[in-house]
Parts: sequence; C-alpha cells; structure tokens
Amino acid sequence: MSYRLLFLAGAGLIAGAALPAHAAFFSFASDADHASWTFAGNGNGIRDGQDALDPQILVIDDNNGPLAPLLLTVEFQAEFTIQYVTSIAFAGGFIHTYQLDGTFTFLDATTNLPLLSCAVSNGAMTALGGRDSWYTTSTLQVSDNPSGGSVAYTWFGPNTPAYDLLNGVSIGPDDMSFTLTVINNAGGTGVPLGQDHLPSVPWQSEGSYSGSAHYIPSPSAAGLLALAGLSLGRRRREN
Repeated sequence: MSYRLLFLAGAGLIAGAALPAHAAFFSFASDADHASWTFAGNGNGIRDGQDALDPQILVIDDNNGPLAPLLLTVEFQAEFTIQYVTSIAFAGGFIHTYQLDGTFTFLDATTNLPLLSCAVSNGAMTALGGRDSWYTTSTLQVSDNPSGGSVAYTWFGPNTPAYDLLNGVSIGPDDMSFTLTVINNAGGTGVPLGQDHLPSVPWQSEGSYSGSAHYIPSPSAAGLLALAGLSLGRRRREN
C-alpha cells in the first residue's frame, strides 16, 4: 500500500471511529438552588433565574470510572434564544418544537471567574402543551451531529486528565440537555402562547442538567492519527 493510501485509510478510520473512550460527564440536580427558580423566560428568550445568586453544585464524573465525582460550588448563567419550528398533535395535546441556540456558563462561586462554558447551536426545545400553551415540562437539548447540531465546551480549569478534562475547547462529540419542570407564570401553571407560538408572558421553572464533553481522543483514534502522521512525514522525506 502506498504511503498516501495508508495516510488516507488512517484518516478515514479516524473519521469513522466510534465514540471516544474518554469523556467528562457534567450534571446538576433540580432544585439544587433550593430558594429560587433555575430558569426564567419570555418571548423568544430563555435565561437563568437571574436572582442575586443562582448557586448550583456542578458534578463532574470520570466517564462512569472509579473516581469519586468532583463537586464544584458554582454560579449558573444561561442565555438561549428559541425560534418556532412546528407543532404536532399528540396524545390529546401538542408537541411544540423550537430551534435552540445560546450559551451557558458555570462560574466559580468564590472568584466569580468561569470554570466551564458551553456554546450550542441548532439544538431543539420541545414542550408539551395545548394548541396555544405550554404545559409544565420541557426539554432543551443538542448534540454534535451531521445535521448541523453543535456543542462546544470550554474548560477554564487546570488539566485534569483523570477526569478527562483539558484546559481549552473540547474536541467532541459533545452533548447537553436540560429538563424543565414546574413551568409557571404569575397567572398559574404553564405558559400561554401568542400568535407567534412564543410565550406571551414571563415564566419560570425548575431545571436539571446533564451533558458530556470529549477532550482526550480514544487510544485507537490517537494511534491511527500518529500512524497517519508518521506515514505522511516519511513520504515527504522520500520526496
């Protein structure tokens, strides 16, 4: 096999490799901020509760490995926008679907400096509801995918390879999901929608979070990459 073919074969195997073995898992539980709401919103905007403080306990796990999870006291911030896509009749009600874009960040509770941030695009928000309302639950979710969904985490802390974390931007594939419950407004449960299918009044909710980021490639992918680079370098020397 020529060195060029070997390089291309290695690159193709890397591109088609299975999910990398290394990942950092992130999460926080609903009502960790026990004195206030997790999310608030109106119109096409969804944000953190924007209280004086939005404290959370961010859990970082080593990909279901043997180490105890890291428990970080953080301040949660979020800023999302939604665009209406469609509503589908389902089980006596409707599933309202929206495109989701935005960012969320966890700040160190002591220094107020960012520890972990995430930028998402072409995600989805879904909410069960009536023809012109949301009921009390919803999901916000997105994963890296060939259809254009994008998730990019940035870890501002030190390199922590035991928990699959490296300072900087993740390499993917990554994902994130928030589950919203107890959606309500000043007039009661749920949220009324306007003619644009967006909330017509301010609302708030509880919320929980789970996501994952890949910073360290799997051993097989790393080995293929090294082999491909070595083959390319040898071909260049011979030329």
